[in-house]
Amino acid sequence: MAGPYPLSPPGPQQIYDRLCILASERLTLPAGALAQLHPGASLVEGLQLDSLAQVTFLAALEEEFGILLEPEDREDIVTVHDLVSLIQARMSSSAAAAVHKA
Repeated sequence: MAGPYPLSPPGPQQIYDRLCILASERLTLPAGALAQLHPGASLVEGLQLDSLAQVTFLAALEEEFGILLEPEDREDIVTVHDLVSLIQARMSSSAAAAVHKA
């Protein structure tokens, strides 16, 4: 999996911005849900995601950022900030692994 970020992982704001774009593109959201989204917001409740929408959204994030999210990661993702931090950590570890392979 290779996302559009080959040189260095994006910062938290870039991840958050892309997360919002993906949510609007890939999910059917209630009116105003995206406007309510902020780093401290509950991801599932803020976007009103059912279990299918959660899986769809996480798959889109994996594709976008070129990372793998494990099923147990869902337990650690409560807020938008948690998701952004997890994505950033996975991208950093993927970049470090790529450097070591070179």
